[in-house]
Amino acid sequence: MTPGRPFLTPVAVVLFNRPDRIRDLLQVLRKIRPPRILAIADGPRAAHPADIKRCHASRAALDCIDWPCAIERDFSDTNLGCDRRIASGLNWAFARTDRAIVLEDDVLPHPTFLSWAEAMLERFGDDPTVGIVCGRNPLGTWGAPDQDHIRSRNGSIWGWGCTSRAWSHVQSQDLAGAPETSADDIARDDLDPLLHAHQALGLQMFRRGELTAWDNIFYLRHGVAGLHAITSPVNLIRNTGIGTDATRTLFADDFSALLQTDDARPIRPCRDARLPDRGFERASLLVQLLARCRHPAMAARLACLARSNPTFPIDPATRHHLAPFLHAEESRQLLEHLASQGLSSPLFNQLLKAVRALATRLVEAS
Repeated sequence: MTPGRPFLTPVAVVLFNRPDRIRDLLQVLRKIRPPRILAIADGPRAAHPADIKRCHASRAALDCIDWPCAIERDFSDTNLGCDRRIASGLNWAFARTDRAIVLEDDVLPHPTFLSWAEAMLERFGDDPTVGIVCGRNPLGTWGAPDQDHIRSRNGSIWGWGCTSRAWSHVQSQDLAGAPETSADDIARDDLDPLLHAHQALGLQMFRRGELTAWDNIFYLRHGVAGLHAITSPVNLIRNTGIGTDATRTLFADDFSALLQTDDARPIRPCRDARLPDRGFERASLLVQLLARCRHPAMAARLACLARSNPTFPIDPATRHHLAPFLHAEESRQLLEHLASQGLSSPLFNQLLKAVRALATRLVEAS
């Protein structure tokens, strides 16, 4: 972000069995030439013979790095599974450096992401209220044109960074307890009710043993700790791994994968208000829930039933995922905001059509 200034922050790279993806990521890193890479890899799965060759090819891609770079490797001989491997690998990485930018092999950052993240880590690295810095903006763009960051209580690990202090603080949060008391463990203060419900529901699921993904557990600990995320006002990250070959992000029609990237905003003199952007928090959660919707017309019908009959039997998790349809006018504006940035797909267009019709129907009914 400063012309002529060398990039110095270590980059932790997480890889497994997708050599094409790690090669694409290294092509981006080649433009920035990070001087230190901390590489984390899981071992091949016993029931997948092709993993042996693919894991070897993924690891061998690091040998093609052609710029001055210290490469440190934490490679597992056996398969630990995505969650154990990433969590243990990041423990290893943050024990070796006081800060790092973390990129999984299916994350393709805009080249300006790394320098933006480095600048944010320098600015907020000693701020005890900040946990992570995030390059992914689920809204594409947000905020005033001269903003270089957004504060919020929800962030993304699709292209992120933090200090070892923040990592240790988040990991130290104890999520144990009874599921029925989990809402009391989320700091409410001025948290939007929708975000509070989202975090409380996740904590209930964790305590029932239904939530095991390392990233969701990290988000919960980040929320229980009451920490803020620093997010780029412009989306800087594409996820190229959504689809049938992914570990968890299997929904190929998830429109999150279609969001384009652009240059990071210039770094401005610090104008941080130290208060989270509640509008961004709510909007990004609504978009996150919309991106998971597979049957827009059915969701709209269920939302109408839930609005007309508060006692209609819908389980809490389903009701929460209907939130974008229960707030149809907000969702219409958000989807149109994304459409104005060029976002389009068959399912996205179905979502927009269903939400527009529902918003109109609710206005006429009122």
